[in-house]
Amino acid sequence: MMRSRPSIVLSLLPLLIPFAAVIGGGLAVTVLQSFGLVMYAYTYEDMLFAYRQLFSDTWFLESAAFSFYVALAATVAAIILGTFFAYSIWKLPPRYHRWTVIYKIPLILPHIAVGFIAVILLSKTGMLSSIAHQLGLIDGFDAFPNLLYTGTGIDLIAAYVYKETPFVMVMVYAVLSRFDRRLVDTAEMLGSSQVRIFFSLLLPFLMPVINTTFIILFIFAFGGFDLPFVLGSSNPGMISIRIYEYFFQKELALRPVAMAMLTLVFCFSLLFIVFYLRLSQRVEKGVRKL
Repeated sequence: MMRSRPSIVLSLLPLLIPFAAVIGGGLAVTVLQSFGLVMYAYTYEDMLFAYRQLFSDTWFLESAAFSFYVALAATVAAIILGTFFAYSIWKLPPRYHRWTVIYKIPLILPHIAVGFIAVILLSKTGMLSSIAHQLGLIDGFDAFPNLLYTGTGIDLIAAYVYKETPFVMVMVYAVLSRFDRRLVDTAEMLGSSQVRIFFSLLLPFLMPVINTTFIILFIFAFGGFDLPFVLGSSNPGMISIRIYEYFFQKELALRPVAMAMLTLVFCFSLLFIVFYLRLSQRVEKGVRKL
């Protein structure tokens, strides 16, 4: 017997109420403090001073644009690589699938651990630099190419791609494992190429999970703190580092600026999710269903 929607909601209330209280309460405090309210020791005549300060100079927009660039580039690269690798594993004979578990190793590592590994390996005084010096490939540590803290975001993008590609592979492979291989066999017998089979049969089947994974990874990378804290350069810097600076390293009177940035990041994330879902729905409507 199917349960009605009200009964399902009532059964979930013991879990929903604490969750809503914590998330909703934290969000309410953040928004209020961004307007200079609930600050206890401080009163502000201009409730919009935090937002005015953000847009009075270009540093905030530059940091937001840099965060968007890093998140978008890393997410697109992880989606493409993860989908390709998952498809390659799916095509392997079943007896080889157990050996492919090695790709899940990066999932075990926290993001901050990946950042420290990158520093240990790729910095000017890291292991690769030391090996190159011992082999006589470079005269000194200064001759080693500067791979980290360049301000271009390449180090952050590479670290996010390394960490998130296995996650994409797990998500995509789980969906691929439910795909009927007989459709591929039929398409091959009818003379379709592997490229056409992938884009005509498999990709439309995978788009829902790809869209969901894209949103998760983009929002996480856009607001992530751990990797930018270890690898991020100071200028322009990820927006999470700017929030950290204003919350912990500036005077308490400037804390509303950090809260204003948090509020804008939250609003942007919601708008991005809505925009992306609507765009993906329009694209899916134009794709012929199997």
